[in-house]
Amino acid sequence: MRKAGIALLTGAIACAAASAYIRFVMVPDAEQVQSDTHTVNHYAGTASFLDTQTIATGDLAHAFKKEVPFTAVEDFKTASLHGGTAVITDATTVSGPAAPALASTTVNWAVDRKTLLPAAAPAGSDAVDHKGLVVGFPFDPDAKDYPWWDDGTAKQATAKYVRTEKHADRTAYVYTVEAGGSLADKTILAKVPPSIQAEVLKGLAASVAPDQASALAVLLPKNGGEVPLSYASTTKSTLWVDEFSGTTLDVDIQQTVTVELKSALGMVPLAPVLDVHTKYSPQGVADSVKQSKDDQSRMLWEGEVAPGALAALALVLLVGAVVAWRRRDAVTAAGDSAAGETAGEDEASEGEPTST
Repeated sequence: MRKAGIALLTGAIACAAASAYIRFVMVPDAEQVQSDTHTVNHYAGTASFLDTQTIATGDLAHAFKKEVPFTAVEDFKTASLHGGTAVITDATTVSGPAAPALASTTVNWAVDRKTLLPAAAPAGSDAVDHKGLVVGFPFDPDAKDYPWWDDGTAKQATAKYVRTEKHADRTAYVYTVEAGGSLADKTILAKVPPSIQAEVLKGLAASVAPDQASALAVLLPKNGGEVPLSYASTTKSTLWVDEFSGTTLDVDIQQTVTVELKSALGMVPLAPVLDVHTKYSPQGVADSVKQSKDDQSRMLWEGEVAPGALAALALVLLVGAVVAWRRRDAVTAAGDSAAGETAGEDEASEGEPTST
């Protein structure tokens, strides 16, 4: 009985410890970036843009390309972990007819493993400074506004929570982002001309709206020559984010880059030189939904089923140990009582007189 009680008590302690470890160590750890974290997003969209190669041929009437299709794959992968900081490699590959206007990129971001907000860049990581979320939303996001990083202007914007709705058969928080300012995206800047000949700009005036053409005529130098160009970027985005896992289920992004000319009254916007409309492809939405469902199933098992079952088993074993100890005590007490009665009988028999 004693050995059985010890074994049951040991099992109860082991099950309770395992339950606590899963619930309070494994689950919180699973809710942050891991060394093997890897997410792939698939996009499809169209781009309207000023084709510098066409300009070079002198065919100014066809310099603006309209709604040229493209696809893109964005690959997020953990490059390294440094305590509570993760360095994430963000690689985007663009394919399709619009690819020459939308260069592929690779950049590293240093983020907090739990919140995904910016973290100090570890030495040698080549992580780019930023403010706000840049690799997605944290696990179990809140229905609130979040700081957001706008690549176009390289400035912090706000992902505003606007509503909760069903999207792709999942409950999603909907966030919107609006950002604007001077173009700072080096990838796009490398694709647009820093300056242009005045005569070429005059030829392009036929492709812009009449009011813009009038402004252009006033701003162009009278003696011709090279005209320096500036650019502004505006981005409007809608994001559907799974309320449980924080996975981005779908996006709708519109970015417009507009050429500007300097005047006495400031910068005057002329025509868009790049207008990109991007969404998740059907495959992208399906992959994101699957990831969300897998995360929810895993967390349900680790966060509730496994620790709950172990805790219940620990309780059963503890009850068994108590019962075993009580039975042992009862047997011991019964043995002591029987021994006492036997001893009493022996003493009584010794005290009786012996007949002769």
